[in-house]
Amino acid sequence: MSQFHLRRLPPILLTLVLVVAWLSGPLLALKNVCPNCGATAQLDQTHCAKCGRVLNKCLSCGTENKVAEDYCVTCFEPLAEMRILSTIASDVREELRLGASERAQLERELRKLEFQLEKDPANRKVYLYRRARIFRQMDFASREAQAWQEYLKEFPDTPKRRTIEAFLADALRKWGYLFYQQGQREEAMKRFKEAVAANPLCAEAWQWIGRLHSEAKEYQAAGDAYLEALKAKPGDKTSIHFLRGLKRPIPPHLLTAPKTPPTPPAPPATVAPATPSVSPAATPIPPAPPATAPAAPVPSQDPVSAPPPTPNPPTEPAAQPSPPAGLASPASSGQTAPAATGIPAPSTAPGPQSTAAPATPAAPAPVAVAAPAAPLPAPSPGAAPLPSAPASPTSSVGDDDLEHAPATEEEDAPSTGQEG
Repeated sequence: MSQFHLRRLPPILLTLVLVVAWLSGPLLALKNVCPNCGATAQLDQTHCAKCGRVLNKCLSCGTENKVAEDYCVTCFEPLAEMRILSTIASDVREELRLGASERAQLERELRKLEFQLEKDPANRKVYLYRRARIFRQMDFASREAQAWQEYLKEFPDTPKRRTIEAFLADALRKWGYLFYQQGQREEAMKRFKEAVAANPLCAEAWQWIGRLHSEAKEYQAAGDAYLEALKAKPGDKTSIHFLRGLKRPIPPHLLTAPKTPPTPPAPPATVAPATPSVSPAATPIPPAPPATAPAAPVPSQDPVSAPPPTPNPPTEPAAQPSPPAGLASPASSGQTAPAATGIPAPSTAPGPQSTAAPATPAAPAPVAVAAPAAPLPAPSPGAAPLPSAPASPTSSVGDDDLEHAPATEEEDAPSTGQEG
């Protein structure tokens, strides 16, 4: 029976080799074959010699590369996918967003970084960091963990070590959860322990260690793991719940989360009002006060027998003085004193004073003109207040300035529902 299989093995292998060669032939010849006319181009050409079509154009930057190039010589984008996309009409590509999805862009960026790692080893540190961050953005936990481990192995003295260790611990926790879902408890425990070794403050990894020990009925080790999780995250309800279920004493200072001092509000910005330059000619003159109704005629009285009238207190503002006593207007002039001043109207009876010359009206009070450099008056109580300064935005953690804040994500974290 074994001899029969050995006799048939060479024909089978030969058939497989022929099939692979038949399938790979068109793929290898695709980049130097014009998709319009089918003519074969030389590796150093950029256009088809028969129809003039661009054979290896970068769709990102528009560079017309030679046929032999697999990466754009300008932007280092991979060209294999673009050679296929170039055979589709541009309006169809834009409408269907072919090659424009986030996943496709991230995969092209990964291939680009692999090419740059090979061609530009001087910037290897930058490329390795970017590659690990792309794996994190793709939620590729296993590749992310391996990328961070490779980075720390080559650059152990990086100033971002604490941040990278936090990223590494989070990736290992997610990787361990994938093993847990597949029923591989030993591999899951290995990843969780590697996570807490990289970052002892990864409370989620400690909780998963406690859960695996609980499922193995190792309650002492489970309690120790939950206690470490509570030390990493004081006041966590999940750790407190399982510690109480295991009858483990809990230090009082770990029952509540530490209170962070409130951030003082930003002081309002003191913005001085702009003082426009005001020329004396442009200063508006206040309008004249409205004319008052003429006073009712007073009957003539004997100046000797009639008692002197008692003047009423003036009601006008102090800035407007009352007219002098000697400048009272006669009846023939038609001028009457305002009723609000309280000065009695002159007698209309004919007398020797009727031949007196009419009194000269008083000159108008000068109008006060504001100086050009004088500041504006303070706003009235009813005026709208100045807008306060916007509150300072919460400081966001970027890719390059993270040093102490670990990246935490809520997915895959153990909960009380899973234990109950």
